[in-house]
Amino acid sequence: MTLALKLAELRRKSGESLQQVADAVKVTKTHVWQLERGRATNPSMTLVTALANHFDVKVEWLMGEGSKPSGKDQRMARLHRLATGLSDRDQQVLVQMAESLAAHRTGKSR
Repeated sequence: MTLALKLAELRRKSGESLQQVADAVKVTKTHVWQLERGRATNPSMTLVTALANHFDVKVEWLMGEGSKPSGKDQRMARLHRLATGLSDRDQQVLVQMAESLAAHRTGKSR
């Protein structure tokens, strides 16, 4: 499946308009439409990453590499992309939060 078909399918499944997707990824409605129709080729990595984040899918899948990941895999990939942009201190806070949640789930305290 091409990028164009994947984007069109993701947008339809989300129930979003072209304008809503465009606003979310900070491009024009026309550009999203062109991407969905296969008329815009070679989108920037920044845009592909923004689209992947917006639709909660892996960049690799969106670009045609590999199979569609499960919902859990998609969430973990999104969490990784978001955490990558954080400062070292903020990443440590995120790790501490995850550890706390895991300990709470298993009934173990730190």
